Amino acid sequence: MPEEYTILGLYASVLPAGDQSPTFPFAGYVVNINVCTTIHRDRMDKLLCLVLALQDCEGGDLGIMEAGVCIQLRSGDMVLFRSHKFSHFNMHYKGRRASIVFHSDSAGSHWADSRNGWADSDFLNFSTHSEGDLAQF
Repeated sequence: MPEEYTILGLYASVLPAGDQSPTFPFAGYVVNINVCTTIHRDRMDKLLCLVLALQDCEGGDLGIMEAGVCIQLRSGDMVLFRSHKFSHFNMHYKGRRASIVFHSDSAGSHWADSRNGWADSDFLNFSTHSEGDLAQF
């Protein structure tokens, strides 16, 4: 999925303040500890999300409504899917369960394209200033 990797990486490579994403090409992540979710879509997610299961439990399958599947995950398993298009949820479980969800917000496209309208701002273009000038910011 090289095209998706490139698209996701556009925002993650130009984060505010020159920061770098530890989850590249995704811009962020969520850690869920002992969470059982109701059916939902992550409507603001861009393209794909990746779910990494960390668990010592029975149950807790990932259900994807439109596909009509429940995916039984073991600790260390990963699932990549379009969380903004597919309704999904976690089944009830017994034991300990966690997951790390890697995702990018679709609003990040505005930042990557134009820095939310601030692309030409002196404030964001630090390369045009000396260190002394930056102290005033």
